[in-house]
Amino acid sequence: MNFGWLAAALILGLASISRAAPPPGAGADQGKLYVTSWFGGVVSVVDLERRKVKKTVPVGVQDHNVFLNPAQTQAWVTNNNDGTVSVIDTATDKVIRTITVGHGPRHTFFSPDGREAFVTNEFDNTVSVVDPAAGRVVATINVGAMPHFAMPVGQRLFVTNYGEGSVSVVRRATGVIERTIKVGIGPLGAAMTKDGTRVYVACHGANRVDVIDVDSLRVVARVPTEPGPVQVSVAPDQKFAYVTGDGRGTVQKIDLGTNKVVKTIRIAIDAGSHGLTFNGDGKLLFVANTGADTVSIINTTRDRVVGTIKVATAPEGIAFKRP
Repeated sequence: MNFGWLAAALILGLASISRAAPPPGAGADQGKLYVTSWFGGVVSVVDLERRKVKKTVPVGVQDHNVFLNPAQTQAWVTNNNDGTVSVIDTATDKVIRTITVGHGPRHTFFSPDGREAFVTNEFDNTVSVVDPAAGRVVATINVGAMPHFAMPVGQRLFVTNYGEGSVSVVRRATGVIERTIKVGIGPLGAAMTKDGTRVYVACHGANRVDVIDVDSLRVVARVPTEPGPVQVSVAPDQKFAYVTGDGRGTVQKIDLGTNKVVKTIRIAIDAGSHGLTFNGDGKLLFVANTGADTVSIINTTRDRVVGTIKVATAPEGIAFKRP
């Protein structure tokens, strides 16, 4: 009897099973994720080796975003309806401090040395400057309407103002607005290149990413995207940026040399793709899908979804903690 066909079928079958359901740990990354839950009041802590939630940490009401300090010893969670930030110790995954900021905190960023934290307050039109060591607000900066991101770029802060389609450029030392840059409608997330020469702004209502030259403080390019760009992140290799879109549940890849979309990765029409973060080497991209209660794992070499993790209700913010 000729068993060649049987051997071939078995090989094909095993290959199919391997693609469809890799065992825990097979090809998985190391480290963990912190994922917020807008309606859950918890942060999901995801074990990336097993690709599953290992713990949920209770925080404040409508936790929107999570951001790690430079040393990765703390995860700061903005609680939009509480006016607070919950500080999680990443060694124990427990809340060790709650800091009162302004009304409607959205996002936190740190100075490179970790000595200052900047929290946007969308209902106050302010940025709270926090001393992380003391755990208190030490200054308040007035910016534009409904600030969302406050990203340090050198000695400045670039603050996206969702309510007025602008970016406030603030001198960190004085808190004075140096320039207001007009961008597309509804600017939300922003990212910069490692050399600090370009800032990329996801303009949710304009369906595009605006590119700001840091030296001239002018918009030098506008990159059309699919509906509802939310957040944008520059890959570690500095060649590409990825932008999430909640309009059609997509992630789009932008070539930073040409400022053009070169790939569209579709997750689901109702996924509500929101926050995103890379692993250490940038080979994996993790995307929080608010409408699907999941995190998608994208292989950035192939630009395809290679895994899905179920998390707490309505995930929006996401951060990667290296092992």
